[in-house]
Amino acid sequence: MKIKNLIYLVVLVLIAAKCGDHKNKIEGIPVSDFYNNCEDEYIDYGDMITLGDPSDKFMIRLPYNWDIQESYSDTLYGIIATNRFEVGNDPENFLLVSVTGYQTTDTLYEYFIKEIKTLKKDKTMTVHELGQMEINEKSAYWIKFETDESDFKIMNLVQYVLSESENEIYLIQSSVYKSDDYDKILCRLKRFTDSFELVKDN
Repeated sequence: MKIKNLIYLVVLVLIAAKCGDHKNKIEGIPVSDFYNNCEDEYIDYGDMITLGDPSDKFMIRLPYNWDIQESYSDTLYGIIATNRFEVGNDPENFLLVSVTGYQTTDTLYEYFIKEIKTLKKDKTMTVHELGQMEINEKSAYWIKFETDESDFKIMNLVQYVLSESENEIYLIQSSVYKSDDYDKILCRLKRFTDSFELVKDN
């Protein structure tokens, strides 16, 4: 009888462990609090500038002396900002922050799941972890993945925020060289990505 009880207990523990593991993963990717718990290490990036969509849909604060380019996708305005003027051709110190918008009828979660599945199919990318957060009181998801550029690797962290009033989703991306302290550098850029604000949803 004692052996039966022991087996029963082991089975219960294994079931509980399996359930717990499922809760801590989305589409097989570990869920973590890494990005939510980033240390606020102050780095002086010089003067800052607030940039916004010409249609007043969003705003974000970025370093004034970075190279800032406009982009368009699905007819939505976006921004790509890098420190390339400062680092030249040195990939190890390269930093990128971008905002890209897309039209969507998906919920935030539906869009995020589709993104995970797409990233997992791409042989040049390795997804590391993901999680949930808030940006200016808006629910958001984030995902961290690695891009293999053959000569070097890039670490990317993308946040997903949905504008319900506009049926648009915005991807706020940080990209850095994969060094020993890439997590710390991604955390430094969080100051910029956290400044993202959906104007028309306020």
